[in-house]
Order: sequence, then structure tokens, then C-alpha cells
Amino acid sequence: MSKQGDYQPLNDGLLEYGDLTTKRDKNTAKKIGEELTTRGRLYFGYKSIVAKYDSYLVSNLSAVDIKVQCYYVQDFQKSHKVRIKDELFAVESVDVDNRQEYMYLFLRKVGYWDGGNYIQTSGSK
Repeated sequence: MSKQGDYQPLNDGLLEYGDLTTKRDKNTAKKIGEELTTRGRLYFGYKSIVAKYDSYLVSNLSAVDIKVQCYYVQDFQKSHKVRIKDELFAVESVDVDNRQEYMYLFLRKVGYWDGGNYIQTSGSK
């Protein structure tokens, strides 16, 4: 039986996750941009990064820009990219709770979207 205090609203927004794929011109096969092949969408809530606890989950906590909580999905992979609004993030770490109800994503900003194209920010890998 679930306790009343267990419910945590995830109402800060909707994120998309998936893989980056290269868009090419049909005639010349030249690269014309990149797109996010969406594997899924999740409602999320922003969470505070607590260095005392989160440093065990992430190898380089200073590289993490945001931490979000969302519902657990089995097919989510650390290699996926995450888009929130027009910003693109790489997944530094994923922490799943004991009941596999929620997962916590530690995200590093790597770029943004400009008209459907991925623009890499300076200093990102």
C-alpha cells in the first residue's frame, strides 16, 4: 500500500529522449543537419543536486548542469540525448529508486536546437 507522502508531482515540463541522427541531402549525401530521433517523452520535475549524496552517483559532479526526476522506463539508456525545450543534454548518470518507480537523471548541457538543427555549445563533447 502506498503512503500519501510518496507521491511527487512531475509537473515542471516534458522532456524528449532519443538518439541524434545525421540528416543528409538526398542528391549529394552531404550532411545538412542533425535531428533527435525520439524514443520517448517523460514528464519531469527539477531536483536539487546534493553533493553529499549525489557525488557517489556521478564521477564528475561539477560537469552536471541539472538533475531531474521522472518516471522509470525500462528502455532508457545512458547513451540517449535529452531535449528540454530547445536545450540538448547528455546523460552523465541515471539513478533508479528501489521500487523502480522513479529515475533521476544527471544531465550535462551539450547544445541547443536552432530550427531543428543541433548547435554544439563551446566546451561540450
